[in-house]
Amino acid sequence: MNIPVKSSNKGFSLTMYEYRICCFIDILGFKNHIDSTIGSHGKDVPDKILDIKDIINLSRKILKEPKSIVKSKIVTQFSDSIVISFKMQEESGVFYALIDLLHIALEFAHRGYLTRGGISVGKLVHTRKHVFGPALNEAYKLEKDFAQFPRIILNADILEIAKSFPLRINSSDDEMESVMNCLAQDEDGYYYIDYIEQAVHELNDHNYDLIPYLNSLKNIIVDGLKNDDPRVVSKFEWLKSKYNIYVQKILRNISGWKHIDGDEELLLEFKMLKLI
Repeated sequence: MNIPVKSSNKGFSLTMYEYRICCFIDILGFKNHIDSTIGSHGKDVPDKILDIKDIINLSRKILKEPKSIVKSKIVTQFSDSIVISFKMQEESGVFYALIDLLHIALEFAHRGYLTRGGISVGKLVHTRKHVFGPALNEAYKLEKDFAQFPRIILNADILEIAKSFPLRINSSDDEMESVMNCLAQDEDGYYYIDYIEQAVHELNDHNYDLIPYLNSLKNIIVDGLKNDDPRVVSKFEWLKSKYNIYVQKILRNISGWKHIDGDEELLLEFKMLKLI
C-alpha cells in the first residue's frame, strides 16, 4: 500500500510508511573475523582485512540487480549487516529477493563466512539515508531470537505475498514452485533459504563446482565444532546435520553410476565424500 508523501510547513518532505518486504541479514561471528585482522603486538593482518573488504564488496555486487527487475528495491549495508526491502506488491519481488539472499549465503559460505537473517513484511521507511519501522524491528527479531542457526528464515506471511504477486507471465502455482525451490522447511516449522542442497542449482557448473563448495562447508563446520562455547557449537551442529543429510542423498543417488558427464574421476570424487 502506497501512502503519499506529504510536505511539512518548513518545506521539508516527510516520508510516510510504506508496506514493504524487509530482509535483515548479518554475518555470524563477525567480531571474531574482525579480531583476526589484528595480529600479535597489535599489528594489522593485511590478508584478513582484504578478505573482509572483499566479502562486503561481494554482497554489493550480488545485490546490484538491474532496476528494471525489482524497481522498488533499496539496499542499505553497514558493517556486517544488510537490509534489503521492496514494495509488497512488487511482481515476483519475493522470488528475486530469495535468489539474491541464496547467492549471498552460498558465496559467503564458499569464502568461510556464514549468514543469519530474517525476512518480514510491514510498515517501513527505507530511503538512501534512512531505514526504520516495524518491519525492520520484526526482521531483526526473527534474526536475533528465532533464526538461532546459520539460516535466513521467513515470516509465514511472505509466502502468501509471493503467491499473491507473481511475475505477470506466471501463474501463482508457477511462482510458488520457483519460490519453494529456494527454500527448505526446518524441524521447528520455519522456512529458510537452503544454501546447502539448493546451492547446486546456482553454481556455474553443477557437477564440477559442487565438490569444492561442499568442501568449503565441511571446513567451516569442522572448525566451528572445535569452539569452546556450547552455544556456538550448537550452530555448527545444525549445519553439520544438514550437510550430512545432503551427502547421504548424493551417495545414494550415485551408488550405481559409472561416470558423471563421462568423467570417471569426478564420480570417484563424489563417492569419496564423507559424513562429518
